[in-house]
Amino acid sequence: MKVATWNVNECVGITTDLNNQKTVKEINEDNIKEIIDKINEYDFDIICFQEYPVYINDNISLTKEIINNTKLKYYETYDTCKSFLFNGGRVGVAIFSKYELNNVYKTLFNNPNMEKVSSSGEVYHSFDKPIIKTNISYDNNKYTIITGHAIAFAPFNKSEFDYPESYKPLEDLINNNMDSNLIVLGDFNSEKIFELIPLIKDKVIDVVNMSTTKDYYEGRGEVQMDYILINKNLKYNNIEKIDNFSDHYIVLANIIK
Repeated sequence: MKVATWNVNECVGITTDLNNQKTVKEINEDNIKEIIDKINEYDFDIICFQEYPVYINDNISLTKEIINNTKLKYYETYDTCKSFLFNGGRVGVAIFSKYELNNVYKTLFNNPNMEKVSSSGEVYHSFDKPIIKTNISYDNNKYTIITGHAIAFAPFNKSEFDYPESYKPLEDLINNNMDSNLIVLGDFNSEKIFELIPLIKDKVIDVVNMSTTKDYYEGRGEVQMDYILINKNLKYNNIEKIDNFSDHYIVLANIIK
């Protein structure tokens, strides 16, 4: 089963930090086309998106474009905040699948409600960040899929280790589904995820284990923020890191039962 995770940066493209951020009036429609083209080129069975524009405007729907122009006909979205990068939008996470999504459950990372005042005087607060769990059947086996997008701490001059409790809902959800054929995909905004969710450290495999962001990501250089984790019921091969318009690479793996 070919799975992938992709932070699409709200379909806007490369952006800068909070002090230099400029909200645009609209997203780049060429980036929507690239998403469709990448899905069709790589023929994902499941792809999980972060910073996904659930609502763009009344005339443009990325969700409709995907289900109308790819083989991914089943989906679930969870928008938890207004768009940070373009006016009027709603942003969150999404799962698209060739296979029916069952028993959908949604929750949030714990939000420490951080605050930052930009050089222009605008006040930013940390957004609620979403997690989705669902089940699929593939090749006569059942799988549990979990995806999410953790809070970004660096723009607030904080570390994820200042608020490790933010990750507790993710840790609990993973730990409580360890008996399944479990696949966890997402942008968890940490290079050291197993220090933040230690209860799963010896129970899952980090399929990716390489940098997934580009060298201008928050000034950190190339680091791993995006993960595909599987429990020990599963195996994997054919890891790929795919370039695109965003500040995150697409990360792809083939999961084997």
